[in-house]
Amino acid sequence: MSIKTLTKRALPLALALFLASAAQASLAQQPVLHPTFPLLDRDGRNVLETGNPVSTMQTCGSCHDTAYIASNSFHADVGLSALAPAGQIAGGRPWDTSPGLFGKWNPLLYRYLTPPGDAAFDMGVADWVREFGFLHVGGGPAETTADGTPLEQVPVRPGDPTTHVLDPDTGEPVPWDWEASGTVEMDCFLCHMPAPNNQARLETLRAGQFAWANTATLLGTGIVTRTNGAFVWNPEAFTPEGELASTYVTIQDPDDDNCGQCHGEVHTTNDTPLVYTQCDWNTATTGEIFSPQRLFKTGMNLQDKQELSRAWDIHAERAVECVDCHPSVNNPVYFQGSRDNRLSHLIFDARRMDVVNYLYRPSHQFAKGSSPQSSVAPEFDDTMRRCEGCHDPFEAHDWLPYRESHFNALRCESCHIPQMYAPALQQVDWTVVHPDGTFQKVCRGAEGDPADIETLITGFTPVLLPEKRAEDGQYVLSPFNLISTWYWVYGDPQRPVRLRDLQAAYLDGDQYRADIMEVFDSDGDGWLNEFELRMDTPDKQSRVKQNLIALGLDNPRITAQVQPYRISHDVVNGEGALRDCQACHSKDSRLSAAFPLAEYAPGGVIPEFLDIANLKITGHISQAQDGHVFYEPDVAQAEMYILGHSSVQWIDWIGILVFLGTLVGVSVHGGLRYRASRTVTPHHVPYRRVYMYTAYERMWHWIQAAAILLLVLTGLVIHKPDKFGFLSFPYVVQVHNIMGFLLLADAFLALFYHLASGEVRQFIPQPRGLFGQMITQALFYLRGIFRGEPHPFEKRPEKKLNPLQQITYVALLNVLLPLQVITGTLIWGAQRWPDLAESLGGLPVLAPIHSLIAWLFAAFIVLHIYLSTTGHTVFGSIQAMIDGWEMVEVHSPAPHSAQTATSVTEGEA
Repeated sequence: MSIKTLTKRALPLALALFLASAAQASLAQQPVLHPTFPLLDRDGRNVLETGNPVSTMQTCGSCHDTAYIASNSFHADVGLSALAPAGQIAGGRPWDTSPGLFGKWNPLLYRYLTPPGDAAFDMGVADWVREFGFLHVGGGPAETTADGTPLEQVPVRPGDPTTHVLDPDTGEPVPWDWEASGTVEMDCFLCHMPAPNNQARLETLRAGQFAWANTATLLGTGIVTRTNGAFVWNPEAFTPEGELASTYVTIQDPDDDNCGQCHGEVHTTNDTPLVYTQCDWNTATTGEIFSPQRLFKTGMNLQDKQELSRAWDIHAERAVECVDCHPSVNNPVYFQGSRDNRLSHLIFDARRMDVVNYLYRPSHQFAKGSSPQSSVAPEFDDTMRRCEGCHDPFEAHDWLPYRESHFNALRCESCHIPQMYAPALQQVDWTVVHPDGTFQKVCRGAEGDPADIETLITGFTPVLLPEKRAEDGQYVLSPFNLISTWYWVYGDPQRPVRLRDLQAAYLDGDQYRADIMEVFDSDGDGWLNEFELRMDTPDKQSRVKQNLIALGLDNPRITAQVQPYRISHDVVNGEGALRDCQACHSKDSRLSAAFPLAEYAPGGVIPEFLDIANLKITGHISQAQDGHVFYEPDVAQAEMYILGHSSVQWIDWIGILVFLGTLVGVSVHGGLRYRASRTVTPHHVPYRRVYMYTAYERMWHWIQAAAILLLVLTGLVIHKPDKFGFLSFPYVVQVHNIMGFLLLADAFLALFYHLASGEVRQFIPQPRGLFGQMITQALFYLRGIFRGEPHPFEKRPEKKLNPLQQITYVALLNVLLPLQVITGTLIWGAQRWPDLAESLGGLPVLAPIHSLIAWLFAAFIVLHIYLSTTGHTVFGSIQAMIDGWEMVEVHSPAPHSAQTATSVTEGEA
């Protein structure tokens, strides 16, 4: 009977025993138990008998398909399967050989895996295991080559990075004995024990004792000890049958502490104050800390600490663990499939394993999101549940106007990670080097060195960048930290200057060279402070460049880059989320706020963003007069229009000039009229009182006037909310929308009335003689009105409008109003019919047109109100629009009408 068949039959019973023992252990407050098992070496023999290092593949392989597990884990593979010649990695640097940790250069770690055939040898595979093993679970490149050849079987070829390492004394590659060191299997204990000794594992890796690294993980458990550098198995930890005693079996599902060994700061207790005084590697790339502890309980010197009642991360506080969002992709509880095999028409995907098969072959391809800092295993990008996979955003955002539009334009994290409270890297400077071989750095979010417990930690606000959403390809704003890095490169194709060469250019032993001190030590005190150790003068740059050339490096020069790091943790709930609309919808919007990149630019080199496929980098990077470097986003370049922030300046200026011109024009005209009324005797004109406006016309007029006025005023608030901060932006938006629909309904009813009653003829000018009539009316306003002359055209119920008014209303009612209604409706409906709005240019086109027409309406209101004062009396036309009766000039005998009152002279009126 095969092992697989036996396992399938035995596992259900084992599972039942496991669950029963787990329940009993829970009641007794004991650790969850795993069935006992022997520890086997690579030959499948018990380590108690051989004294050899433990083999996790053989030990765990007794019940699990470890070959499948190791070959289905991007944590183990880390880019090995995607190796390619240098310079052929999409979005990579000229010396990158894979998209993963194995082969992808990271300026924070600096040293790079030497591409085959490179003249300057920096790091071989064994060096990589020693240096970067703290980020690797073993297996993959620590065991085999890309074609599956065990490292012990690779023939030694001169300069081959697979079989050579860099000699620290000579700087030349020397062969590495894989038979003596052994290789590193995937370390199951590292993730499946509650307290693995990761520090001992790393020390063993650095010592080159690769075969013993996984054994070192067990130090401190009582299973194995180390005496005089030798590992010794403890017989007391085993049963007479050679299996681990149940007391020593602490196998568990991975918890947050396991993940935190590689992925950043994790703090799982509320009792012990969290103290984080670092600014290096994983946590420092984003400032994320995964902890349920409330901020005011931490041991850190946080700004306004006593007012910070939120937890570091709401998910940690609510007992959501890493594996709840990042499970195995074939876990039947969480199964969603990979991005390539998901079926969009299925609500529930039944293609999942049963529990027995899953326990035998649990894939260690974990569900993951997508982030620019991690390009390994892109086929599993966005396989994890997003926020909306657990939360219904429509249930919690009743207060938010245009919810769909916000959800389509923003990641949830944009508002639910409004602030980071731990320091993070801002600037990394490898153009200089410290005597211990480390780089110069500047951290954001701290007023000084974060390593000092007294340093005030201020935190920082993430920058929002447009990131492509996998499910629909749309760019949405997501929070990021940006780390800018400066370093030396040389040659063509270019390579980073090796750390060894950089140190040689600066150091003589463990002290700075005399020629370096000569140009860097500006105060002559014999040592270099952080301000002196900067590439800020031509002399410094020239001296280092000459030293690098003397080492045989061709054309050394400084280059700089900006690497975005996606922020996904430190999430707050609705109470702590960003709810201030003006944070984005204002002149000082956070969407375009300058984000600091560096305190200085080494060598005067301005950094550039890396070419990252899923990010749309807009805006520009600039340097201020004080030397600080900033990134200034540009939402317009991102093809986004943010109401209250975005505007087209020339359109605004046209609108303002038209409005101000109208205001100035009526003021001057009114002043001249007033002066003329004091000196000019008006012509004798008879008047009669006429019922001019029906009740329906008056109602339509005042509803329309109120709606347009409120629309203009609320639109102004929406367009420039920073000028009206005392008003509620969401409330104003709601009022604007309501008034818009009221105006639309009123306009529809008015159109129906005018068509049904025939009153529409009032607005249609007769072509014959129209031009001359318009000239006559215009001359009256420009000249005749100042001479007291009568109006050139008699106003009657059947002809209420003069020629200029008719032309004005034709343009207003047939062009401006429909266009304003259409653009307003499309802006309101952009969240409901996004494709329709986008087909017309989206908000970047619709909103400026809408704003320009609004300015024209505002100018019309001013002109309309003013011209209403040119009637029989200043307020006569307004009074007529209230009660319907108006005193009008008589140019012909009064017609017999029930709606016409007795004629009177001007004096009698």
